[in-house]
Amino acid sequence: MKRMLLALALAASPAFAEESKPVATQVGDALRPAAEAYGKGMQKLVNELFAGSKGPMGEAARSNLKAQDKREREANRGVRRTMKECIKPGNVIDDDVKECIEGLRTKEW
Repeated sequence: MKRMLLALALAASPAFAEESKPVATQVGDALRPAAEAYGKGMQKLVNELFAGSKGPMGEAARSNLKAQDKREREANRGVRRTMKECIKPGNVIDDDVKECIEGLRTKEW
């Protein structure tokens, strides 16, 4: 058993020698995406919890949810279009048309 462990350690040592970061840093780098996703999920959950309440906490939570939704929509933005492509029948221009021009909404009219 000791020989097998020694052989395994000797075989793996070049791989560890090539890596410049300590093992703890490598583990932290590997866990970072999961931790960030968990943090974002918890933040949204807490904001949704407070958004239903009245007062300054509720207003702040609603504002945070609105800003987060806007950031997510802008990050997943589609192709921008001209006003001619997005304008509604009767030459109506409203928020839907503006979002279509910015690529945040598909033309459904």
